[in-house]
Amino acid sequence: MLFVTEMPKEAKEKILYSSLVLFTNEGYKNTSVLDIVEMARVSKTTFYQHFNSKEELLASLFDVVATEILQEVNLAIEKETRTAYKAYVGIRRYIEICFTDVKVANLMLVESVGVSQDVEMARSEAHRRFAQLMFQTVRGYLPETASETELHIVSQAMIGAINEVVVQNYKGKDDSPYHYDDLARLLNRIVIAAFVNLTN
Repeated sequence: MLFVTEMPKEAKEKILYSSLVLFTNEGYKNTSVLDIVEMARVSKTTFYQHFNSKEELLASLFDVVATEILQEVNLAIEKETRTAYKAYVGIRRYIEICFTDVKVANLMLVESVGVSQDVEMARSEAHRRFAQLMFQTVRGYLPETASETELHIVSQAMIGAINEVVVQNYKGKDDSPYHYDDLARLLNRIVIAAFVNLTN
């Protein structure tokens, strides 16, 4: 879904793409199943063959988009050969995606909040996976004296902080003095400082 710019051919992907566009342009609450099937040019029967409800569709869409973002972030980290820059490139890639594809940021950080228990579970799982990736990224270059439990908690806190910065800046990015490079550098400094403080 990250790089899809026109209607896919398969029915399920059509529904996912249409819901992404409608949820982020019109709002989740203002979008009906009828709106989605009309845009996707599929029947309601086809919709219900793939999803039991609009809430289930949103949870599924959230999981698909989060997985794609996680893959992009992980790829950026793996490509970076300098250990000290791995956290930075991961943070930068995440912010870049949110800033350059506003519908993705809107889905992940605004429209999916508080919709249902299933969607909150999908959000929680995505945050857990991102925190685990951050933990794995920094664990290799911190002293063994750092407690793994504390590292996991700091990883969770840093994901929350990064998301909040994106929420506060992505919509007004054209008017904001901050470019995503600037935000990534600053957030990387905060992240590294938080982890280093655990080893002191």
